Amino acid sequence: MNTYTTAILGKRALVTGASSGIGAAIARELATLGVDLVLTARRRDALEAVAATCTGVKVETITADLGQPDAAHALWDAATANGPLDILINNAGFGYFRRFDEVDWSRDAELVQLNMTSLVALARCFVDAHRTSITPAQMVNIASTGAYQSVPNMALYAASKAFVRNFSEALHDEHRGTPLSVTCICPGGTETAFHAASGGGDYSWIANASTKSAEFVAHAAIRAMVRGQRTVVPGLFNKLTCFGVRLLSWPLASRVATQVLGKPRLALPRRGAI
Repeated sequence: MNTYTTAILGKRALVTGASSGIGAAIARELATLGVDLVLTARRRDALEAVAATCTGVKVETITADLGQPDAAHALWDAATANGPLDILINNAGFGYFRRFDEVDWSRDAELVQLNMTSLVALARCFVDAHRTSITPAQMVNIASTGAYQSVPNMALYAASKAFVRNFSEALHDEHRGTPLSVTCICPGGTETAFHAASGGGDYSWIANASTKSAEFVAHAAIRAMVRGQRTVVPGLFNKLTCFGVRLLSWPLASRVATQVLGKPRLALPRRGAI
């Protein structure tokens, strides 16, 4: 047993957006490391299917829609009913690939609620729970490489992830030297259902070449969490992209993003459950 495993063995983690993609991959990775799980998402059947693959640990599932007001606090109460949480993985989120003025406000309001407001609410619950704790606790917030620049046709999504990144980095610095660590993960394109659900997919070779599996991102996230890192961009190509953006003017970076991501699909799919 290595130090990577012993650092979180026997802990209890809440993973949001755990029914598919990065959230499901993180749940399975934590299970292999001996972490008990509380998994939450909107789709009960998909959530239960993921839970069944997380063997060797205790697994609870809670169906919740964090895109709704006050859902975060109800989730926290349910998740802590059977014991405290040592790890919080704020993964739930969604986006759309479309001009801002072509999407109903109700969908934007749900995006803001899920990607930012519920994430902050859960973060506050977690920080308050560990305010006087002397045992290590870890929070991981999933942002995006889109957090490093403006992204036309994903204006609100990228802005929400910039918020997550800045918020997470500030929390990390506030709690430096304490038992509580906060890590921000900024994945690039990942092999999940996100692209089809967002209306994207007509990407350039650059975007396709930088795409990583959900398992790759999950492993990078847990490794960064255990090490107490501040911000991690998984994948060399993605690291170079985020660094390269700093060398461009903001308008040029925005135009480059438009070329890399291509055009939106003709029809915007209904929001998939997270």
